[in-house]
Amino acid sequence: MSARETIHLAADLSFLHTDFLWRMPGSWVGYPYYSTSDFYEDIAKIAERGKMDLLFFGDTGGTSEDFGGNFDAVVSRGVKWPRHDMTPMIPVLARVTNHIGYALTMSTTYHHPFHCARMFNALDHVTRGRIAWNAVTSAYKWEAMNWGFDVMMEHDERYRRAQEFLQVACQLWDSVEPDAPVLDRDKGLFLDPDKVHRLDFRGDYFNVRGPLPALPSPQQRPLIIQAGQSGPGMDLAAKYADLQFSTRRTVESMKQHRAAIDEKLASFGRKPRDLGILWSVRVQVAESRSEARAKEQAFLDSIPPEGGLIEMSQWFGVDFSTADPNMTLSDFADQVREAGGNLGTFEEIVKTTDSKTTVLELGRDYLTKRIMTAEGTPEEIVDKLEMIHNETGANGGFILGRGYHAMDNIREFVERVVPELQRRGLSKTEYSAGTLRDNFND
Repeated sequence: MSARETIHLAADLSFLHTDFLWRMPGSWVGYPYYSTSDFYEDIAKIAERGKMDLLFFGDTGGTSEDFGGNFDAVVSRGVKWPRHDMTPMIPVLARVTNHIGYALTMSTTYHHPFHCARMFNALDHVTRGRIAWNAVTSAYKWEAMNWGFDVMMEHDERYRRAQEFLQVACQLWDSVEPDAPVLDRDKGLFLDPDKVHRLDFRGDYFNVRGPLPALPSPQQRPLIIQAGQSGPGMDLAAKYADLQFSTRRTVESMKQHRAAIDEKLASFGRKPRDLGILWSVRVQVAESRSEARAKEQAFLDSIPPEGGLIEMSQWFGVDFSTADPNMTLSDFADQVREAGGNLGTFEEIVKTTDSKTTVLELGRDYLTKRIMTAEGTPEEIVDKLEMIHNETGANGGFILGRGYHAMDNIREFVERVVPELQRRGLSKTEYSAGTLRDNFND
């Protein structure tokens, strides 16, 4: 997917209207809170000025009751809640930008591949080839209940279903060949029927006749993103994905992850360049590291002490309110594994955190250190990004995680860090003339 060694840039806008950012000074000032697209339109235009490739919208459809046995803490604090459907936002943002792409999340566990293929085909047309699909298997029991499941589907079965889901979706996108449209007015021939194909697919989870009743879209298929870090998730990414998001927290862990996915790719007859990794990173630019740390401390001071525990309860499906604050991470690890949620992410935390860290300390760190951090002056930040990029194979780039301000974080990155990346020849100064896929291969 990443044909060159350029550092590709994306930003995670998931739940940017929540997660304690809403109360930070200056956040959302001058915008009607969430109710219109104005805020996201301005972010998209800023990101495009920085020649960023992708804006990402993660999603889940549940209201967590993991912390304290009810949703009071989640709702009252605004922790990844509310959870609006961002699909209608994509065509609006595509109208105010010309090049940057948009990644939308859809679950392989609760949706149907025909609906998914049809919707992403339409979005690819509307955006003129700038749409990506974040294919998730959904690891939250409260979301399962909203879709009518009393018990969440077991982890490995979710991935077996996902394998079949992507197989069907890809066959549907390919069921009408790119040169099938004829549009010959004189002959009255709209489309060549020999280039339209039925699937007649019958599997363990889906039966789909086909073809997809849609003209081929600019990309034929959307860019496919898969962020699973567990064994089955890595298999799914290696077989189908163009991009992978990864939350590895150390360079050594990143290198191990890159080697592991490269080995998986080879087993499916693919090459390392067929899949780029966007490493999650939180960037805080300032005049000095001390100023960056001061911004971090101001954020931490604004949130309740249990803030990180509320987030971890949602993410891992375990009630951290029941934990003795002085319990160590190793004491609580088995309960998290038994919940069967985001196992890959949790294993990374276990692997890269001192096992004697207490639950309370972990909760505090989780809000600011869940992913790799790069802070300080633009030069210091780019030094670190360049080092990580080169050490991990220069195959992908970075996706910006949540900062401490629901607008300025991206603006400061574009205005201060991107010029330094461009000056060193690390990131693009112009977009390609083509699709999102073309931009990632540029």
